[in-house]
Amino acid sequence: MKLPKLFIKLFKRKEERKLGLEKEKQLRVVRRYRIPTIDEVFTAISLSFFESWGRGLVKTFELDKAIDRAALSIHPVKYAATTIALTVFTAIFCVLTVVLLYFFAPPPLIYMVIAILIAAIIPILVFSYRLSYPGILASIRRVEVENELPFSMAYMSTMVRGGYSFEKIVERVSQLRVFKAIRREAQRIITRIKMFGDDPVSAVENVAIRHPSSRFRDTMLGYTTTLRSGGDVVHYLEIRTREIFEARANEVKAVMNRLQSYLEIYIIFGVIVSVTLFVFFAVSGALTAAQAMRSPGEVSISMDISMPSLYNFFVLPLMGIGIIFAIHLNQPRTPISYGKVYSFLFTLIPASIAVFIIMLIFTGGIDIFLYSAPLSLRIVRSIIISATTAVLTLSIPTWFLYRSMVKGYRGVIKSTADFLRDLSEVRKTGLSPEKCILMLSSRDYRSLTPIVSRAAAALSIGFSLEDALRRALKGVKEWFVVASFRFLADSIIVGGGSPEVIDVLARFTQILSELEEETRRRMRTQVILPYFGAVMLATMPIIILYMLLTMANISLETAAPLVMVIGLGNIINSFIMGLIAGKASQTTIAAGFLHSAILSIISALSITATLAYLGV
Repeated sequence: MKLPKLFIKLFKRKEERKLGLEKEKQLRVVRRYRIPTIDEVFTAISLSFFESWGRGLVKTFELDKAIDRAALSIHPVKYAATTIALTVFTAIFCVLTVVLLYFFAPPPLIYMVIAILIAAIIPILVFSYRLSYPGILASIRRVEVENELPFSMAYMSTMVRGGYSFEKIVERVSQLRVFKAIRREAQRIITRIKMFGDDPVSAVENVAIRHPSSRFRDTMLGYTTTLRSGGDVVHYLEIRTREIFEARANEVKAVMNRLQSYLEIYIIFGVIVSVTLFVFFAVSGALTAAQAMRSPGEVSISMDISMPSLYNFFVLPLMGIGIIFAIHLNQPRTPISYGKVYSFLFTLIPASIAVFIIMLIFTGGIDIFLYSAPLSLRIVRSIIISATTAVLTLSIPTWFLYRSMVKGYRGVIKSTADFLRDLSEVRKTGLSPEKCILMLSSRDYRSLTPIVSRAAAALSIGFSLEDALRRALKGVKEWFVVASFRFLADSIIVGGGSPEVIDVLARFTQILSELEEETRRRMRTQVILPYFGAVMLATMPIIILYMLLTMANISLETAAPLVMVIGLGNIINSFIMGLIAGKASQTTIAAGFLHSAILSIISALSITATLAYLGV
């Protein structure tokens, strides 16, 4: 009788274990469900309410084609639905803000009208930005690919002549860090080959046929046609590379003309229109002061500086940022970044604020905050000097860091072309590429000599060619040099470094160096206009304001708030003008901190000299 009871207990325990395991599995399944993110919730709401409108928006503006050209990984209907939802929610928020402002803090009529206009404009700007965003990305994709296309074609021609197959070249390019845009295109081709099962030729056609760059599309489709027809691929690539070089040389002139047009537009609207508006503000201030002086019983004179402040501290800086963005979209760029410089700039912000306060104490401008002293020209001068010192605290150390990163590379592009040409000639004697580099290390290649010496030293102690060149190029911020030596290493590793392959690389590098030198020479001429604009903005409005007030027998002290807005705004806009000058002349904002420092000093000196000349 005991055995059946024992079996029953064992059976019950077994059943309980099964139930426990099933419950644990159910809990595990439940745990797999995660909490949706805010983006997923917003997308679900957008598709629930605006999916049909989104489909209509896609058809109207052909968003599917724009998203495809921009290579965005998002469904067009989802993008359109979220665009409509963002616009609607932004409009609701703006309307509620204006209504609450009207009921709880009713402003004057003019400010209420401005608030209503801003509330009406913001949703339109959000909708316009979302519609234009794929087009902007497609434009950036086109410009970046066309910037790197001459280098990539030279690389492909060298590798094909060395005996590499096209698929291997694409795989190699997809891993090269010297490329940025071309590497992404190569990765898309590899993705279609390995994930979608396309053959290499079909994968290239699928990527190229939807590409926004007609030059890249024609080159790749012509290459696939040559492959399919059994033509001479090496000859096609060399001919096509020469054509791209010629087109690039002609495009440089067009790009420089566009950059000059952008700077001229900025000078027209940022300087001439600004001077006109400041004259209007000066006339308005002078009339206000004259009317107050003639009014019986008027003790103090107050000027409305809200509109000059809005223009000087919001409209003009926004215009400058827009010009920088327009230059960035059209300017030849390289994959080299200066993120360390910009990170260092942000770390200097607390120091610049501290310097501003210290200078305000030393120059006596702190009285306006401690003792509520009336704003005078002495305090205005103190604020302008303190702001200039704060800007210098931001600009000068940041520029020194940028200078330390690029120092010693002037003329290195031409030296690189000379080195590769000499390497090609020495290689024809039959020496190995490594021994050729060791022999050439004794020659003088100006700013390239340290790099060649480091490479030769690494080769002499037993490093491979690739490791030696990588060590020699460590810390080099000149993309042309990095790309050229990367091409040299691959041509030797893949093609054995035959004299013909190195000769082709040297010839292409010579042409590319001439293009780069011509591009940079033309860009350096774009730096003059911002200096002209900064001096005009610093002097003209104050002189005109003084003349108007003098005609009405009113002291300039009465217009101290307006002078402060003009002067302080000019320091800020001079800083932005310097960034524009650096971006236009050196293709990077990091090069503009020196111009920002110089322009800020020029503006501060112009303002103080103008005030001293006027006897105030």
